[in-house]
Amino acid sequence: MATYKGIKGVKVVTKTSDPTASEAEATVWYNSTADALKYSIAGTGAWASANAMNTARRGAMSAGTQDAGLAMGGSTAPPPGGISATEKYNGTTWTETGHAMNTARRYAAGFGLQTAAIIAGGNGPPGSQLTATETYNGSAWTTSPGTLNTARGALAGSCGGTTTAGLVFGGYLPSPFSNATESWNGSAWTSVNNMQTARNQLGGAGTQTAAVCAAGNSGGSPLNASEKWDGTSWTTVNSINTARQGPGSFGQTNTAALIFGGEAPSMSNATEKYDGTSWSTVANLGSTVYIATGAGSTSQGLCIGGNPPRTSVEEWNDPVYTIKTVTVS
Repeated sequence: MATYKGIKGVKVVTKTSDPTASEAEATVWYNSTADALKYSIAGTGAWASANAMNTARRGAMSAGTQDAGLAMGGSTAPPPGGISATEKYNGTTWTETGHAMNTARRYAAGFGLQTAAIIAGGNGPPGSQLTATETYNGSAWTTSPGTLNTARGALAGSCGGTTTAGLVFGGYLPSPFSNATESWNGSAWTSVNNMQTARNQLGGAGTQTAAVCAAGNSGGSPLNASEKWDGTSWTTVNSINTARQGPGSFGQTNTAALIFGGEAPSMSNATEKYDGTSWSTVANLGSTVYIATGAGSTSQGLCIGGNPPRTSVEEWNDPVYTIKTVTVS
């Protein structure tokens, strides 16, 4: 039997003010204050400026999410010595934690959560590469007895890793490019199968068993090569569209990752998104940046710092929701 709702449709709700665009997606309402019929739709992903950090840094490490992020170490100015300062982000404001890492460093690999993070390798004093690993519990850094098997800086890690399961790969050695991959079990690093292409200053995302890497430097020019890790071995997959070195990156799996900025060969604001098969060009960063760090997922993420040492932060959201007004011609 036919119903009133089926014949007449759903009554349009009257509101005195607009709801948030994301909450109102795919709904229609009448704004009595504005005397307008409105609706909300989802658009494509975009970057937006966020509040700045307290300490300018480049080559920093990061962990966490867009609403609970962590920025760790990096360098503040030439000469390129590392720092140990840690800051946390609540989605609005950055706060100095007062919790310094035990070993100051830059260009290391970091992953985990704001209250449970890990950092490994990196560059210490000029000319040195580190094996040291530290864990963070939200209130203090602890040096782990488990150290990397291969000392290196400018490496990448699994953004979606945890303090008991992570992956690091690539990096800069004295010799100078690495394809070494190591797996973390919470107490020790184990060398596993190498990447296909040795490189440093690369982007990485994913988990201990499902990671992806892209870009980097393997001998004087930026790379566009991309590889996927299945928990056992690396396989060459479709290349990124813009070759670059020193990009930022984030993503929780090897089927959903974002890479941004870098040198290509000049500083870039180009952003690309990976769907597990191919890379597509999406909205640019608000500014060009090199050796920034990233945290989060392909739906909500952060671009943190970069070269020259800066406090700037941008937030990535996909989709971006927009409120529209119904017009009648």
